[in-house]
Amino acid sequence: MKTLCSLLLLIIIGNVNALQQPRQQAVVVGSGPVGVATSLILATNHNYDVTLLESSPASSSQTTYDPTKAFLYNVNGRGQRLTKMFPEMHQRMVERSVISKGFGGTKLTIVPADPGEPIPEQKANVPAAADKEDDGNDNKSMPSGEKAGNVGFWIPRHEMVKLMVEEIEEHNKRGLGGTITLCTGQECVSVVPRSTNEDGESVTVVVTTKDASSSSSSQEISTNEYNANLVIGADGMNSKVRQCLHNAPPGTWSSNCLKSSKFQPKKFTSPASFLRIKVLQLPPQFEIPDADGKPPLKTFSQDIYAIRSVNTGPRTFLSLGLLPMKDNTAVRPTNIITRPDHGIWKITNGKSMREYFQQAFPRFNFQEGGLISNEEWDRFAKAEGTRFPPCQYSPGLAVWDTSGSSGVALVGDSIHAFSPDIGQGVNAGLMDVVCLDRALSGLADVESGKEVDSDTATEKTKKQTTTLEANLERYQKQHAPEIAALIRLARFGAPYQYKQPHRADRALRLVWTANVAMRLLLSKVSFGVIQPPCIILSQNEDLTFREVMRRADRTTALLKTIVLAGLTLWAKRRFGLALFRALP
Repeated sequence: MKTLCSLLLLIIIGNVNALQQPRQQAVVVGSGPVGVATSLILATNHNYDVTLLESSPASSSQTTYDPTKAFLYNVNGRGQRLTKMFPEMHQRMVERSVISKGFGGTKLTIVPADPGEPIPEQKANVPAAADKEDDGNDNKSMPSGEKAGNVGFWIPRHEMVKLMVEEIEEHNKRGLGGTITLCTGQECVSVVPRSTNEDGESVTVVVTTKDASSSSSSQEISTNEYNANLVIGADGMNSKVRQCLHNAPPGTWSSNCLKSSKFQPKKFTSPASFLRIKVLQLPPQFEIPDADGKPPLKTFSQDIYAIRSVNTGPRTFLSLGLLPMKDNTAVRPTNIITRPDHGIWKITNGKSMREYFQQAFPRFNFQEGGLISNEEWDRFAKAEGTRFPPCQYSPGLAVWDTSGSSGVALVGDSIHAFSPDIGQGVNAGLMDVVCLDRALSGLADVESGKEVDSDTATEKTKKQTTTLEANLERYQKQHAPEIAALIRLARFGAPYQYKQPHRADRALRLVWTANVAMRLLLSKVSFGVIQPPCIILSQNEDLTFREVMRRADRTTALLKTIVLAGLTLWAKRRFGLALFRALP
């Protein structure tokens, strides 16, 4: 009895000591959707106290609508692997978004340029087989545990960040796991390891920031230092964290890490690279005039619209694209996407811009006092917009110090950036977080989530999978090839969907369309033996991007073989056997 009491006392003392031990510290740089998601994972699943750094001041909240960031995400099955880790957050996303099944599930209206031509009936946007189950508009609710199966959720960027921030607030209130603290107005300056004792066995990573409002010419610049065991760079395609790793002198990090040169992004140009985009805001539920005395078509926020202009020249073509959103009372952002040499980029005042659009879209009343206010025309004319980036990725994803006790990892646009035509931007970023979570959890396969086989693994192997060095090394080795495959998909998947109007664009779009159509046809007649095009394969969330591109490459190799065999047979019939006997 006395022995049992002593044993219980030791267990209680051990648990108390464990609770009193300070948690490990993590710093996440960047508070976009991927940065906020990473903070939630580290605090919830890995018991880190997380400091979330954001360069924007508190006044420019990521959770409020901003026309310069009026992006809409389609969170597909890949992205939902993260959101479903937080059931309440996932359910909020379902409630605030528009459901889309595969390429369908939403209605598409193409509005002709000629105001005398009637508006065609709305049609399903390339209907998917799953759309037969319902009318595509029953998106009031969906059980959070239901299998996604090509179900996506259209949601504005600020709403996506908002529901994640709400999850952070609830997490901190529950008091389970680590805490998450947001620090705004902090611009990352440097990321370096630092020993905390003389023997160098304990090392932390120090993130130095400066006040983002301070100019480089200021005499006094306020700086702050944040010590962490783990630093995550989620600060976009121009990542300062990645730049610090690239510029690190030799010997800064462990010799087992990739060289600093591997953190220089590899860049590739696609037909969609460098297109310019800015947003024109239309009133909620605006009406589209119809022809032949028909009543105007009242728009609905959950439908997709493509409004054509009368201008069709290489430097004058315009089209207004409106994607679905849940709130039918909110302003409707429409994307203007053109080549950089388009005429609208030379117009800088609202009156001239309004007149230009009135000529291009005679169906609408864009005169003064018409559909759009003068203030919006002025804002739109002066807006610089943004440019689609080249397809780029960083071969380097992670580093760790010589002791293996601290490190840095990159996620999201800091390791991959590309134009939005394949619809995988936010989803790939959230999958980065999922794979990092699996690596930090010691799983053997970060892509599939497979655990170490406890029957065959040695004790040494099991122990290695729990160290930060081994986990970051596994994230680097296994996830880097997936990122490279993603960038190949971005280059060739669907780069001509913006109807780029240059003559070369039009010719190459025909070639791309013919290639996609041929692969789809061959896939059907071969009952799937020949794979469909990669953009279709990418909709299957059960396939990794590496597997998508492998299948596409096998089809390409097969087609090349068929063409070569056909040319050989033709040459044999045309020139006879003499040609082949003459060959060495």
